[in-house]
Parts: sequence; C-alpha cells; structure tokens
Amino acid sequence: MSRAWEFEPYQYGSGQNPQHTYYATDSCYTVQLVVVDGRGCTDTAQQQVCVPAPLAIAMQYEQHCYGQPAQFTPQLVTPAGDSLITFAWNFGDPASGTSNTTAQKTPDHLFTQVGYYSVQLTATDQYGCSADTWQQVEVHALPVPSFTWQNGSCDTTVMFSSTSQDTTAAITTMIWDYGDGTVDTVYAPNTGATHHYSAPGNYMVTLTTVNADGCSAGTQQEVQRSGCLVAAMMAGDTLLCQNSPVQFTDMSTCDGVITRWTWHWGDGTTDSYTQYDPYTLHSYSGPGTFTVSLVVTTMVGSTAITDSTTRQVTIWPSPMAGFTAKDVCQGERAYFNDTTLANGALALTYRWDFGDGTTASDTSALKNPDYLYPWPGTFPVQQVVMNQLGCADTTDSEIRVNGLPQAAFDNSMACQGHEVYFFDHSQSYLAPLSRWGWMVRGEEQLGTMNGATPGFVFSTAGDYTVTLTVADSNRCIDTIVKQITVNPVPVSAFTVTENYENLQGQVLFTNGSLGAQQYYWDFGNGETSMALSPVVTYDVDGNYTVHLITVNSLGCTDTATTVYRMLYKGLWIPTAMAPSGPVEQTRLWKPVGVNLATYRAEVYNSHGILLWSSTALDSNGVPLQGWDGTYKQVPCQQDVYVWKVQAVFRDGTIWHNENVGETDNMPTSEWGTVTLIR
Repeated sequence: MSRAWEFEPYQYGSGQNPQHTYYATDSCYTVQLVVVDGRGCTDTAQQQVCVPAPLAIAMQYEQHCYGQPAQFTPQLVTPAGDSLITFAWNFGDPASGTSNTTAQKTPDHLFTQVGYYSVQLTATDQYGCSADTWQQVEVHALPVPSFTWQNGSCDTTVMFSSTSQDTTAAITTMIWDYGDGTVDTVYAPNTGATHHYSAPGNYMVTLTTVNADGCSAGTQQEVQRSGCLVAAMMAGDTLLCQNSPVQFTDMSTCDGVITRWTWHWGDGTTDSYTQYDPYTLHSYSGPGTFTVSLVVTTMVGSTAITDSTTRQVTIWPSPMAGFTAKDVCQGERAYFNDTTLANGALALTYRWDFGDGTTASDTSALKNPDYLYPWPGTFPVQQVVMNQLGCADTTDSEIRVNGLPQAAFDNSMACQGHEVYFFDHSQSYLAPLSRWGWMVRGEEQLGTMNGATPGFVFSTAGDYTVTLTVADSNRCIDTIVKQITVNPVPVSAFTVTENYENLQGQVLFTNGSLGAQQYYWDFGNGETSMALSPVVTYDVDGNYTVHLITVNSLGCTDTATTVYRMLYKGLWIPTAMAPSGPVEQTRLWKPVGVNLATYRAEVYNSHGILLWSSTALDSNGVPLQGWDGTYKQVPCQQDVYVWKVQAVFRDGTIWHNENVGETDNMPTSEWGTVTLIR
C-alpha cells in the first residue's frame, strides 16, 4: 500500500506519518491523502489544517518597594484564544537562592536589594509552542521616617516635627497616628503636625512616610504628654516674726494630679508630704531673709515631672519670752520673775494671764508682777511679750499653789511633875507632814518640843498655853494654840517593917501618902494590892522592887518606889550528940544555917583544947561539915564540951546566936555547950 500526501500546492510527501513545515502562519491549508492498495485500488481524503499566528507572551507587575513582595502575572499576546500551559520564571535575583526561580503562574518575589532586575518568563501554550519574554524591574528604596516632638507650654498640645529622609524620591505624604485614636495626613511641603491630647500620659505615636514612588515606611515613639504643672505659693502674713508660725499658701496648679509637695524653707529644714494641704506653717528660729522653695511633682505614666518656685521672706526678730516662778502656799503671794531675752528689741510690752479664770484681775502688764491666788491648785500661767516691731512670743508654764495642812492635837492627862504627852492629829492637804514645832508658855516661855508625839514635864500646876506649828514637805505651815491645865499630884510615901509579927519574910508596908484617894501596890513578887497599908509575905530570897502608885481626885498619880531585899537567914546550934546513937542526924554535931557569908565553928574540951573546927559553906551558905566526937581520930569520952561560932549573913548582919541579927558591930564569937553521949 502506498500513500501520497499533498500538504499545500506543490508541496508533497509520502509515508505513513510525515512532517511538514508551513512557513506562512495565521493561514489554513487543505491537506490531501491518496492511498493505493496492492490491487490498485485508491481512496482519497482531505482535511483542512490551520497554522495559527506565532506564540507571543508578556508579563505584568506593579511598581514595588524594597521589603514588599512583587507580584508577577503572565499575559498571552498571540494567538488569540490560545492558552498558556506551563511557566518558568527567573527573577534575576540569585541572592534569593531557590526563590529566584518558580513554575507558579502568578508568583510573588521579595527582592533582596534595591535596584534593577531582568525578569524572564518562558511559557508554553496548548499547542506546545513556547515563547520567552523579558522585563526590567526596578525595586524602589524606602523612605527613612523619623520625627521629634515637644510638649507645649502648660497646655495639652504636643508639637511633632518630621525629620524623615529619602535619597531616591521626594517624600510626598506623612501620616501621623497619635496613639489616642486620631490620625492626621499631611502632604508636602508640610511636614510637622500638632496634636491636642485630652489627658496627660504616655502615647505610642506612629509616623508613616510615603515618597513619590509610592513607597512607605513607618516609625514609632512613645510620646509623653506632660500635665500642666505650675508651682506657685504665697506667704499669708505681712508681718513675719521669729518663732511665730508663718503660713504659706500652696497655689500650684496641674491638670493632672500633684503627688508630692516639698518645701525647702531656706533655714536648712525641709518638709514633704503627699496629701494636699492648702496651708503649711513653718517657724523660723532666727531672724533674717530666707529663700523659700516649693517643688511640686506629678506623675506622667511612670515618670515624675516637677516644677518649682521660690520666694524670699524676711523674718523679723522676736523676743524670747521666759519667766520663773516658785510654787507657793495658800495665802502666800506668787512672784513672777521675767527672764525674757529682748533679742535686739528696744522696747518690750508684757501681758500676763495668771490662770485662775475667775476675774479680770488675774492679768497684769508689769514686767515682774506678783499675784495672790484665791485657792490652792495648779494654775496655767501665760506670758506674752511683744517688741516695737509687733513681733511677740508666748511662753506657758504652771504654778502650783499648795493647800495648807490643818494643825490639831490633843494631850494626855496633865499632872504636875509628870511628863505630859502631846499627840499630833494634824491633817495634811496633799503633801505629807514633815515638821512639828511646839512651844509651851506660862507667864513666860517654858520650852519647845519637836516631833509628832513629844512629851513635856510641868514643874508646877496651873494653866499653860501650848502652840503647835506643822509644816508639810511643800513648806506650807499651819498653827494652832490651845490652853491646858496642869493638875497637882498626890505624894506617895511608905515605910517597910520586915519580920512583921516576928515572922521572917512577912513585911508590913505602912502608907504615908498625902492627897491621895486610891492606892495601887505592886510588891515585885507578882502580888498587888489596893489596901491602905498591906502586909505581904515573901517566900523566896531576892530583891523586890515595890511600887506604890497613888491617885488623887483629879486623876493625877504619884509613884514611890523602893527595893526590898528579902533574905531568909538563920543559924541553929545543936546542944547534944550521940555518935553511936540510932538517929543519924544526931551522930554529928553540925550547925544548921542558911545564907551565911562567913562562918567558923570550933569545939573545945574542958581544958580549952581545940578539938575540931570548920569554915566550909556550900553555895547556899549552908555549913558543910560537922564534929564526929573524936579528936585526932580518937573518940572523945562522954562529957560536956564547949562550942564557939562566929558567923556573918550575906546581908552583912552578924549572928548573935539568934536568927535575926544586926550590923551595928563587928562580928563576935558566940559560944555554948554540947553534951557528948556515948
């Protein structure tokens, strides 16, 4: 089988699938195919083939600025009705790496630098035709935005000035965003702007700058809108004096809130506070001219804003008031001694207020006044001293007017010759009593006493005046005078008769008192009596102090006292003895006695020979030894023997062979006989 092709007039070909190049485009051709088989049979087919116009493409993009992606769009130029199928972009920006090429239909590309780039697009259409296109792209530089700002003078206006720069294109537009919700757009040649903020604070302001190429860039700053803060003050007094409070008035203003006030007084001291106080007081301790400074502070955001003002004040010298006064007692005038320092003044005037508050008379204009207070108490005293400049000083103190004690006393029974005791019953006011002074007078002063309970002896009966003056610890005194009568006293007297009715130890007390009605005896042995002349028996040796107290009809007493020395004494001499007798007590010849001071017993025979003697006494003055009827240990024969005894009792009396002796003579020997029985 053979095939014969006719592609266009006079252009032929053969084969099953031939190729043919048409050189005319945008034209249609009738293509004929004649097929002959082996038997010579033929068939013919015709079909019209159109050759389109050549493929032409372009690209579209918007002028763009550095830092902003550029968007590219392919465009089919010819043939009409064709469709682009594939795309290959090369942005001419090798620095962008793999992003420099893409097969996207409408890609974006972020160029790495400002400048010119050759961008290439290769595209194929639905027929497989391909075409290239090139485009030079310019990446425009951005403007460099910047601005400055400044607060207005104590108002809400902030002034903004653009300092933006652009070296490639002129800046045409500035957009101000003030950070409070408002925006202004300013066109060249204007660059700055002003804005009124409704409240102080910190605001984030944005400036967007646009150049002639349409490129824009923005910058931000935090802008501090200061409050309207003005420090102001005024000194309220026209006469400013040393040591007197000077009133300063705060007149500062702020459309925000003042958070602190600080006063520098110019004398080295400072006061600061955080709560509003319209008036502030300050006292200057010395005269002179002082520069006062007030600094006020407000907060704008976290920043402290201050303003200050100064003022000079002249402080005139003031006197320095002072006085002394001693506490007084009621009824005593108080004296006030001025100690004011004139401090250079030529003349001073005084005003005193003594503080009793009852009458207008408790004031004085004297320099050193005195005043009698009407009652005791503590009174506030005020002294005001003024100089010729009108500057004054005041000092306050207290004075105490002490109340008086109330003197009072009584006394014990007043009897002649006896100590009369005086008992203070004075009442103190507040302070305790500390001194008591007593004076006793008759026709003349008799004596003085001290203390709260003194005693005084009146030598004679009669009427006397006693004066008591008491003083307390505040030196306040009171005096009382009383009359007392001193009564006469009885005279106590008695005599002592011992061994009354010949009984040793029995004593008769004979009363010889005068002017007495009652009698009180104390015999010193525990016994008492009220009898006129009592009889008392003493059972035990000893010294007894005997008192007789007599009382007369006036109650006055007298006492007589004596010491009665009681001594039981005696010495008995036996007259017989029987050494071998049945009674033990008779086997010795032994004198029996008591309270002997000295003692000597002797036994003689009829020839005058001393057979035995002894002087031994025990502690009670009792003889210790006796004669046993022997001589030189040889028994003597039964006979009558002579004894001799010499003894003195402890009270000094001499024994005369009886129980009661006397002391008129020296001791002598007494003698007798003793019969020895065998």
